[in-house]
Amino acid sequence: MKGVAIVGTKGGVGKTSLSHLLALGAAWKGTPAYLMHTDNREPIAVNGRPYMFYDARKPETLTTLIDAAINNDGLCIIDSGGNRPEFDKWIAGSVDLVLMPVIPDPEAVVLALEHMARLEGYGAKNVRLLLNQVSSNRQERERDFREYYSELPQDKIIGKVKKVAAVKRLREADKVKFPTPPSNVNNLSRSLYFLVKGVLDELEALEQPEKMTA
Repeated sequence: MKGVAIVGTKGGVGKTSLSHLLALGAAWKGTPAYLMHTDNREPIAVNGRPYMFYDARKPETLTTLIDAAINNDGLCIIDSGGNRPEFDKWIAGSVDLVLMPVIPDPEAVVLALEHMARLEGYGAKNVRLLLNQVSSNRQERERDFREYYSELPQDKIIGKVKKVAAVKRLREADKVKFPTPPSNVNNLSRSLYFLVKGVLDELEALEQPEKMTA
């Protein structure tokens, strides 16, 4: 079981949408996905989704769920937000990869850099940035990279997720059985899964020599 936390102190950067998108992409590729809702907001009602969704707002519930799933195959995704130092410390020592979405917004960039430094100060080894809501318009995209994303450490950026309006449906409650999302959402979910899986595979390969020499 691999653990991925999607975190950020700024609202609106896409943490919850990306968490559901990643879980969906994993499920479509046959990887069991367990999405842990730890945000203070009330979790949504899900019905028939191809991934598991848990209310893990209580730390003891999250710990129990993680311990139960640790020896299983699959991907555990932790949707986390807010400014919670104790939870950041837990994440720093408990997950394989920390993903921090960044949107083209000056405050989002500043807060992401501050949060990354804090997590690494707590001992997190694998904090990565994910550019989210990237415009499909070339001129707008180039402006965003020039004005905002250029301020980020480029070696920490693992990729980008383009802006797809229909993704917001994933964070809405299922009033009926979960309908098959539109093809652009499904394609984006698979792309995100492969992106994250590639990073996890690289990190695992880097850890092997360390384990052999330990």
